Amino acid sequence: MRASRVSEMLDSLVTATYFQDDRFSSADRSGSAGYLPKEFIPQFSDSVYASRIAALASKSRFNLVYNDHVKGFIRLYAVDKRKMVSKVLGLTHIYFPLFDEVFRQYDIPPEMKYLAIVESALNPTAVSRAGARGLWQFMSGTGRMYGLQSSSFIEDRYDPTKATVAACQHLRDLYDMFGDWFLVLAAYNAGAGNVQRAIRRAGGAHDYWEIWPYLPQETRGYVPAFIAVTYVMNYYREHNIRPAQPGYLYSETAMVPVKQALTFEQLNETLGVSMDDLKFLNPQYKAGLIPAPASSPNMIRLPKQYVQLFLQKEQQIYAYKPEMVEEKERLYAMVQENDRQDVVFSSGRGQKTHVVGKRETLASVARKYGCSVSQIIDWNNLKSAKLRPGQRLVVFKVVNERFSRNASATKLKGKKGRLKSKASNAAGKSKVLKKSKSGKKAGKKSGTKKKRK
Repeated sequence: MRASRVSEMLDSLVTATYFQDDRFSSADRSGSAGYLPKEFIPQFSDSVYASRIAALASKSRFNLVYNDHVKGFIRLYAVDKRKMVSKVLGLTHIYFPLFDEVFRQYDIPPEMKYLAIVESALNPTAVSRAGARGLWQFMSGTGRMYGLQSSSFIEDRYDPTKATVAACQHLRDLYDMFGDWFLVLAAYNAGAGNVQRAIRRAGGAHDYWEIWPYLPQETRGYVPAFIAVTYVMNYYREHNIRPAQPGYLYSETAMVPVKQALTFEQLNETLGVSMDDLKFLNPQYKAGLIPAPASSPNMIRLPKQYVQLFLQKEQQIYAYKPEMVEEKERLYAMVQENDRQDVVFSSGRGQKTHVVGKRETLASVARKYGCSVSQIIDWNNLKSAKLRPGQRLVVFKVVNERFSRNASATKLKGKKGRLKSKASNAAGKSKVLKKSKSGKKAGKKSGTKKKRK
C-alpha cells in the first residue's frame, strides 16, 4: 500500500502542468561529468547498501538501518521511478534551501526534508486520495490546527513557506510527545493515537521496529520509504541518476508584500510575468487572487528579475484594470461569509463541555460527538494538536434551529458547491469584465478566438 502511494505521488509529476518535461533541462548545472550512459542502471549488493546507510547513520539523528523493507523502496526510487526521481532531485534546489532555513529555527534534523519527497514528491499541489494536500500533505483539520487557511480561493497547504512552518511545529509537537524521530515519522503518517496504541500492544516499547507489527499497514512502509529516500538523495550519482534542472531555483525568486487586492492577470499584463510561473511560484492563490490584507500584507513570490519593477510600478499595478479584481473579491467575500455560516450551522444548539480524559485525542473526541476535528479546533481556537487530561473543550451536537441536520447540511453543501464553481471560473469571468464601453471591438476579438477553437 505504501509503495503504491509513493508511486502515485511520483507519477503525479507527469500530469502536473509545470512539471512536464519541457519545464526541465536534461541535466543539472554541474553538467554530466562523472555519469555513465543514461540507459545504464547500476545494481549493488546488500552489503554495499548496508555500509552506505551505516555511513549516513553515523552523521544522523535518525537510527538509519538497512533491511528488506528498505531495499524494496530503494529499488522503487533508484530503478522503477528513476526518471521521476531525476525531476525530484532538480526540485530540491527550489525547496530544500527553504526547508533548511525553517528547520534550523525549530531544531528539526536536516534529514527530515526528505519526508516531503515521501509525502508529495515535492509537488506543492499534490493531493492524496484521502484529501491531504501540499508538500507536507496536511489534512484540513491538522492544517487548521497550525494556522493553515483552506477555502476555494486560498489554500495555505499549497503555500511552501506556511506549510513548512506548520510541518515543523507539528513535528516538534510529536517529538515532545514521543522523544524519538522514527516514532515522530510514524505518528505523522498514522496519527499519534495509532502510535500510542502500537506502543501499548508492544508492551511499552518505544522503538519503531518493535512496534512495527502493530502499526497500520501503510505506516509499516513509511519509515523504510524515508530511509530509502535519504539513501537515494545522497547516492544518486552512484545510481547514475542525473538531476533534471527546473525552470527556477529558490535563489532566483523573492517574496514581495502585497498591500492591496491583486490578481495574477494584473501582474501578467503589467510586468510580463507568465501566468504559469505565477501559478507555480504561488500555488496557494487557487483563483489567482491575492486578497486585500486584513492586517499585515499578503506575500507573493516572483522571479527576481521582476521584483524591482514591481516595487517601482506597485501603485500603477493596483490601479490597472480594477475590474479584474472586483468580481474575484466579491466571490472571495461570499466564500468567507459561507465559511462563517458553516460554523453557525454546526453549532446552533446542544452546547456541551467535554473534559479531556487520559489518552484522548482530538479524533476520539470528534467521534464521540459526531463532529469533525476541524470543528473542535474552530470552536476552541486550538493552537496545538495535544490535549491535556482535564482540559475543557466546548463541543456542539450538530443541530440547527431552523433545519434538520440533513437538510441544513444539504443546503450548505449545495451553496459551497456553487461558490467553488464560481471561484474556479473567476479567471474566465475577469476576462469578460475587460470589455470596454465600445463593446463591439472586444466582442469581435472574442468571436475570433472562438472560431479558432
